[in-house]
Amino acid sequence: MRHTYWEIRGLGVEFIAVANEEPENHKEIRERLDLPFMLLSDPGAEVARAYNTYHENEPRERDIARPGLFLIDSAANGAKVLWDHVGPTTRHRVTPNRIVEELLNALGRKHQVVSVHVPSETELLRVIGSYQDPPVGHYRTIGGLQPAVGVEREFTQQNAMAAFSEVHRLAEEGWTLVTVTPEFEGERSTGHRYVFQRTVE
Repeated sequence: MRHTYWEIRGLGVEFIAVANEEPENHKEIRERLDLPFMLLSDPGAEVARAYNTYHENEPRERDIARPGLFLIDSAANGAKVLWDHVGPTTRHRVTPNRIVEELLNALGRKHQVVSVHVPSETELLRVIGSYQDPPVGHYRTIGGLQPAVGVEREFTQQNAMAAFSEVHRLAEEGWTLVTVTPEFEGERSTGHRYVFQRTVE
């Protein structure tokens, strides 16, 4: 969400994250990850329950929420939920381009532009390899696997698959592919960005 945040703010929409953490933990997380958006604390999971995102069957019996996104209208317009998505687990998340697409629809924008970042194979291996030394790669499982490394590897792979899936979905739904450009972090290539546009009647 770090990169999508500025696009969301550019549309005049505020972005706020809520998690079942104490305020001091959020301060540390926000500073460590250099997050540009506000983190609100919900340690008793009251907000999670109110928005039906509370994880009722959490295996370790923690008060946590499932990943949810809510587009809420302004208080002047009744603070109605205009669009929402609640995933069954942390692995089920909405792609950034889909969030922007739903925002454009809710705002009534006729001329819409969205983009999808598709990571390269090299970038995937780099990210997955950063979880453990020696790297676990896509397919290998080595002895002494650190806790959650396997989950992070699968999550990274699923994000990549979701990006490819979104490119195909947008093309199938009639969006026009405008351009494909390489993406870099410094001198390191991270993949390509596919930019689509459409006009809504």
